[in-house]
Amino acid sequence: MNTRLLLIVLSLSFSGCSLIYSYSDNLPHRINQWIAEKKYNVALNTINHIKPTHKDYPIIQRKKTVILKQMVDYENMAIEKSSQLVRQGNWLLALDLLDEVAGNIIDTHKIDNHRDKILQKRGEIITNYENDILNNQAINLISKIELYEKIKKTVTKNENNELEISKFDNLRRETSLSLAKRCELQFEKGQYSNALTTIDLALKLNPDEDIVSRLEETRKSIQEENKLNKSSYIKDSEALLTKLSQGYSHAILKETKEKITWLNKIKEEDPIYINLITRLQKHLKTGIKMHFDAARKLYSNGKTQEALSIWVDIKELEPEYPKLQSHINRAEKILIKLEELSNKPINKNIP
Repeated sequence: MNTRLLLIVLSLSFSGCSLIYSYSDNLPHRINQWIAEKKYNVALNTINHIKPTHKDYPIIQRKKTVILKQMVDYENMAIEKSSQLVRQGNWLLALDLLDEVAGNIIDTHKIDNHRDKILQKRGEIITNYENDILNNQAINLISKIELYEKIKKTVTKNENNELEISKFDNLRRETSLSLAKRCELQFEKGQYSNALTTIDLALKLNPDEDIVSRLEETRKSIQEENKLNKSSYIKDSEALLTKLSQGYSHAILKETKEKITWLNKIKEEDPIYINLITRLQKHLKTGIKMHFDAARKLYSNGKTQEALSIWVDIKELEPEYPKLQSHINRAEKILIKLEELSNKPINKNIP
């Protein structure tokens, strides 16, 4: 009885019940069960407590090598599968998968890093969703401004209340104020192109004078920054053109797309900017075509997943690229079919 109590106390100071399991007479069977359940951390923690005097010590040590290999494969599978789920927009399923795997392995460093990257990207997506909602709300209100202005000149005050004119005006003010705050934040982050777009949208809402003042102040600040940084912008664009002459990675093409958008906002018919835009657009077009053709070649060689990844990247750069969506749809259908076939039960009656 005292020996049992001592074992329990000692086990609490180590990894769960690993020490107790290490005294089991049926340990190889237990380890096989943990492997089948993918509980690699439990199996390894238990094996690490086994002494050379244990009757199954050589067998169990051989299992350790197998477990370590399977654990790496399990970890890589989780990273690949979660990346696929993210591409499909299943963010929560991807995170759940990584959490499950992290709970079954010893070193979670790679999983944690991958999870952090997904969370960062997910945060950006959520911010984009919030911006889209605000933009759509603004566009919807803008489409109704003319109508509501006509109503104000036609009906009485009481009739205004019935038509919820004041409610519309309050929502218009709140939306323009939210846009003003967003463009100020974008300016602070150096996202001048996005800030200018937000300013233009907010002004279409016919905001109150105090909000107009905030918007124009931000625009003025952006213009001043542009003048101060013109030589820097030109230098950065020239450096980007040099990189483009050396290759067309997705990251460089994405940077090119962003640079073109930015230069278009600030060009002010400046011939230097216009020349840079033309050169960057030419590289962007060439790079996208090169990636598209490379993906088609991969697809023809049966590498559907690799081809789909490239096409999804292209969609980020050029959503309306000819035949792009049809290629994506076809590849996704093939991958879904392959996944269904891989999960199909084997018919043991087939000779």
